[in-house]
Amino acid sequence: MNRNHCTIIHKRRLELDPRTRLFLGLLAIACVLMTRRIEMLAVEAAVMVGVLLVPACSDTRRTLLRMVLPMTLLVGGISWLTLDALSAVNLSLRLFDLLTVSGLWFRMLPPDDLGNALRALGLPYTFVFMLTASFRYVPLMKRTIRHIMEAQKSRGIDLAPRLRNAPNFIALLMPLLIQSMMLSDTMAMAMESRGFGNNTPTVRTPCRFATIDYVVMILAPAVLVLFPW
Repeated sequence: MNRNHCTIIHKRRLELDPRTRLFLGLLAIACVLMTRRIEMLAVEAAVMVGVLLVPACSDTRRTLLRMVLPMTLLVGGISWLTLDALSAVNLSLRLFDLLTVSGLWFRMLPPDDLGNALRALGLPYTFVFMLTASFRYVPLMKRTIRHIMEAQKSRGIDLAPRLRNAPNFIALLMPLLIQSMMLSDTMAMAMESRGFGNNTPTVRTPCRFATIDYVVMILAPAVLVLFPW
């Protein structure tokens, strides 16, 4: 028992503070936005692919590639037809880098840690609660959409992504809207029964800077300043 307890403490010491991870994610997004050369965008894309190929990121890899690749190909194809080949490659690489680094950032910063970081930075508790609650309900809404689509398909309603099926999507949107309103009403009653807004909230895991956090927060701005060169 003591050995396991010491292992948990050691892991917590090695883990970065949520504020540091928030800052690093914003720094990575800023670096992608500051990049102008296609060669550097390609290097950044190669780095993102290398990170996704790590065995520990297998679940993240499947989710990100399923969302990022179709959108990147769509933007690249439209840019190729409306602009030129060089602009299409530039836009495709930039979009791929932005979406991938954002997905990895949110994977690195769960809703609880994001809420703790924003609260430690002084943002209002109501805003932080609404933001983290919306993140938490994304998987639930995704599962709800899948269940509605399966139920409607069993009734013979074709919801495949085709242009001729556009009128059928009302059979998806209306049940989704009703279930969303029911979910929001249930959440409001639960918050009211717990006295939300009438007391001072407490944080389960308070943010505390360690030595590694100070080192990263000092070196990261230097990297951002040197990045254009």
